[in-house]
Order: sequence, then C-alpha cells, then structure tokens
Amino acid sequence: MSESAPARQEMTVQERWLAGGFLGVGLLLRLLYLWHYRVDSDEPQHLHVVWAWTRGLLPYRDVFDNHAPVFQALCAPLFYLLGVRPDILLPMRLAELPLYLATIYAVWRIAASLYSPRTALWTTVLAALCPPLRFSDDFHFDGFYLSSIEFRPDQLWALLWLIILLLLVTGRATPGRAFIAGLLCGFAFGVSMKTTLLLVTLGLSLVGALLLHRAAGGLDVEWARLWRCLGAGLTGIPWVPGLVVCYFYAHRATRPLYDCVITHNILPGSSLHALSNGTIKCCLLGLVAAIAGGYLISRLPKPIAVRTRISFVYFAGLLYFATLKGFWPVITEEDYLPFYPAIMLTVGPAMLWLVAFTVRSTHFAGPLLAGAEMIGILVTASPFQDETVDKIGMVADTLKLTAPDDFVMDSKGETIYRKRPFRYVLESRTFHRMKMGAIADDIPAQLIWTRAPLATTLRMPHEARDFIKTNYVPIAWRLFVLGKVLSEEGADAHHPCVFQVAVPQRYTLVTPSGPPAGTLDGTPFIAPRELAAGKHIFVPEGSIDHVVLIWACALERGYSPFAKIKIDHTTPQD
Repeated sequence: MSESAPARQEMTVQERWLAGGFLGVGLLLRLLYLWHYRVDSDEPQHLHVVWAWTRGLLPYRDVFDNHAPVFQALCAPLFYLLGVRPDILLPMRLAELPLYLATIYAVWRIAASLYSPRTALWTTVLAALCPPLRFSDDFHFDGFYLSSIEFRPDQLWALLWLIILLLLVTGRATPGRAFIAGLLCGFAFGVSMKTTLLLVTLGLSLVGALLLHRAAGGLDVEWARLWRCLGAGLTGIPWVPGLVVCYFYAHRATRPLYDCVITHNILPGSSLHALSNGTIKCCLLGLVAAIAGGYLISRLPKPIAVRTRISFVYFAGLLYFATLKGFWPVITEEDYLPFYPAIMLTVGPAMLWLVAFTVRSTHFAGPLLAGAEMIGILVTASPFQDETVDKIGMVADTLKLTAPDDFVMDSKGETIYRKRPFRYVLESRTFHRMKMGAIADDIPAQLIWTRAPLATTLRMPHEARDFIKTNYVPIAWRLFVLGKVLSEEGADAHHPCVFQVAVPQRYTLVTPSGPPAGTLDGTPFIAPRELAAGKHIFVPEGSIDHVVLIWACALERGYSPFAKIKIDHTTPQD
C-alpha cells in the first residue's frame, strides 16, 4: 500500500492524463446513464414527496413519508421551477451530479493526505468508477457508480459522511473542527435516520484508531483536548434536527413526523434481529477484519500519525458495513452508498499495491484496475439503451387521464403528481405492520371514498388487487381505470347485462365499434352519466360485440379499453 520515493517521482504527465481520461469518460457515460438507467421504485417515491412540498402539502401530516425531510425540501425549488413534466425524474437526477462530483473530490482530498500522489489519484479514480459486484444471488452490490445515479437522499448522505471523514482526517483535531463535524452529523440526521449507524461507526473507529496508535508506539494522547473535541462535536449534532423539529412543531405536525420517521421505521421484533445469529456473525467477522486490517496498517512504512488516520478511515468503512448488515432490519442497495467511497480509501491503495506487485510495475496497476471497473459498469448496464421509457410513460398517461385533484392509487408514488387514496406507501415495513395489525388494510374502502379513477395492481395486497381487477380495466402500461367488462363475447338483443358498480363515478359504455345503443337503468343510453354504487342494468337494442363500462373521462381523453397494452415485466427495482 505504499510506494518508494523514486516510484512516487516517476508519475508522468501521461499517467495523469490517463487517470483524467478515465474520470472524463466516466463522467460522459454518467450523463448517458442519467437519461437511460432503469428507474428504481424509490425514485418517484421521493419525487412524490418533493411534489407535495411544491403544492403546499406538509409531509407526514398531509402526505406519508418514512424518510427524514431535509433532502426533499431542498429539492422542492428546482422541482417547482422545472414545472409539471412526465420526465421530471431525469433533470432531477442531473441535479444530483454535483453531489457525486463533490463526493469524489472529498475522496481525493482524503487520499492525498494519506498516500503518495499516484496512489491518491488512482484511488480517486477507483472510487469514482466503483462497479457492481456479484458474488452470489444473496451477496451482491450495485456499486457506487450506478447506485449514485438514482434520485435519492442517500447521495447527499454519502457526501456528508465523506466530508465528516475529511474534517476528521486531514487536519489537526480542534474543538472548532469537531463542532463543524457535529453540525454535519446533524445535517445527515436530517437526511437519513441511518445516521445513527454512522455515529456508532465514528465512535468505534475512534477507539480502534487510538488502540492502533498506542500499539504502534505513538505519543500519549492529549486526553483533555480529545474530550473537548468530543464535547464540541456532540454540541453541534442537535442543531439541524432541532430546527427540523421546531419547523414541524410550528405547523402542529410533530406527532406525524415522529410516527412516520421513527415509529414506522422501527419494526416490531427488530430487537430480536439485533440478537440473532446473523448479527453475531457479522459482528465477529467485522471484528476479525478490523483486527487483521489494523495489524497490516500498523506495519506500513509511514509515520505513526498517518497510520493512525489510515486506520480510522479503514474502520469507518468496515464497521459501517458490519453495523448495517448486523443491526439494520431492512437493507436496500442505497444503504451502501456511504460505504463504497469510504472503504475504497483503504481497499483501493491495497488493490493498487497488489496489482503493481503482480505485474511488477506501478505504472500499469491503476489503468488495469480502472479499465476492469469500466468494463464491469458497461457489462452491467448499457448507457445507450433507454430503460426509463415505460415508467416515464406511466407518468405521462396519468397526467393525461387525470386532473390535479383526482386521486390515483399507486404503491409508492409512481405517478408522482397525484395524491394516493391510501395514506401509506406499500413497501416492506408497511406490509409488516399490516400483518401485525398495526395498519388497517382498507384500500378498497379508500378507493370508494375518494372515487379514485386510476389505480395500479403493482405491490397491492391481495384484497386490494382483487378489488382493482374487478372494478377497473387495464388502460395503459401498469394503469387500470374505473370500469368493468360487461360481456366479452357480445350480447344478444334485449338480453339484460346486469353489473355492479363499487366506485361511484361518471361512466360510459363502449364497444370496439363505438357506443352501443340500448337502455341503461331503464332510460335510453345516449351519453355518459353518473352511476351510484350498486346494481345497474344495460339492455342492448341489438346484438353487440364486446361491451365495456369505463370511466367516461378516459374515453374522452383518447384512451380505449380495446387498445393493445405493452406486456409488463416486473424487475427487482419495482
């Protein structure tokens, strides 16, 4: 992990340009990925909350969200300026690009303070292009490069984590520096409650670094200064969370804030998860990796102070991973975003040293590894294949089919610009609470109460999905509109078609050849009409083809229940 003085001096201008070329190509590819990379279900969920801010709706009180509010609130002005557009996700993704660049810059600053210029530069490149890794179906990672493309608060959270490490590693420990780090920790709490893991990690990393410092024969620690720094850091943490609480208190919404961000995320039985065999195994493996890595770092031919800082960075990345895997009850790919750049600060130099030792050249180690990372990214996802079309089209169809005050029953806010009849997002925590009886599964009742004209069956509980399939008809990709098939094989003249309406709305009747002639509830059917909930009878004048009852607005806005709909293929991102 170290280089001799002659090797450091041999870093050529060509090598710098080559490293810059990798970064430049990675940036250009990233611009393509921003527009083409598949859409994760969390992205429109966050955008739905951002939309709520722009409409004067208060998250938690008026719109459900189980994430901390700062990121969505910061994004609201840009969302408002961009206006209502089906592809709103794409420019909002672009707005996160500066966060990615700032994170990589922080990696470079930290690496430059610990290693030689060559190692620091190529470590930065490796962190920027960190690709997906798949060891098995149960043990795989999306990698930093692709995960950070998605619109989500975790990219800001990862940046704050790297800046905190930058403050703690690259300068002398002072109360002022510690206070700023504490403020940033509080800011991180405003972005994600998983910051509790980062704080635990920081504490454990500090202990580990002090132990290594003592074992390596370093000077005695200035305990008085250390305690002053710890006090200053703890003093800085409450400011941002305090401001958030004060804001919601002023709007009489502290209880909804607590229920959504705290209560909803703490699953019943999660304490048992912390005592499980998996948690114990993660802790033991983390301890073994920490001891082994700490020993190797203590043997580096570097000053003790530098070795101590390297160990702190190593423990910060490793122990975050161990605490996340061991103690967090529900883990998603985005939870690893702070892990990738942090761990690459020590794994990157180790990989560079290993490859340089293998090929007997320090010049080729960086390009070989960066090239392998680039290939890994391109093999995983093509930057030229647009995988956003269907979900952007879903938003476009919703905007055409519904008015701003209509309710749309989606699972996590896929339609972005419309309120849900059911308060909660339909994800693992909600399903767990439904199973435990903590959340009432009253989706059909809410569909009726709000007269919701549009719905999707994706992620719906069985009862809700059956209700939608019975009382709605497919109208576009993943979208169902109010209505039902009265006769698939046609109907004879004067033969009554009896049907039930569950959701009162304005309906019409249609066949493949146009409106049917006949009587509806005893009066001539000549135009759409409001139908109450209950039994209705349509009697055709003559023999007719396939008859469908449908929400009248859908037909008036150019949609047909007889149009061919693209086959839906669900993915892990749904």
